Amino acid sequence: MAVTTTVLKLTQVHGVVKVRGTGSATIALATDLKKSSETQSSPRVNIRTLHWALSVGSTATVTRNSQVLYYLSGSGKMEFMGWSDNEENGSDIVVDFSSGTGAVVLELAKVSGYGSQQHQNQGDLG
Repeated sequence: MAVTTTVLKLTQVHGVVKVRGTGSATIALATDLKKSSETQSSPRVNIRTLHWALSVGSTATVTRNSQVLYYLSGSGKMEFMGWSDNEENGSDIVVDFSSGTGAVVLELAKVSGYGSQQHQNQGDLG
């Protein structure tokens, strides 16, 4: 099974992306998290929550700018209440299922670089 990436939710300040399968996938900040009505310039995106479910004996990593941020196995959830992981937040996110198969869902905070309407606290402005 090849790896697939699906954007489950995308607003001007928030994104949820599911990566599943076998292999490696890149979540590109400049394209995958940009709404068609947005512009982008040097986007920065923090990780707010991770959910994962991997097959028995499988492992996965979440990497940014060649820095492994998370090593995953089994199944679980990391939810950052009141804060988010901003390490290497200007770099794309790579999810690699190096041994086996599984699924990882990332909840992301788009903190800057996505146009002048961002963070107006009016929900999804289109």
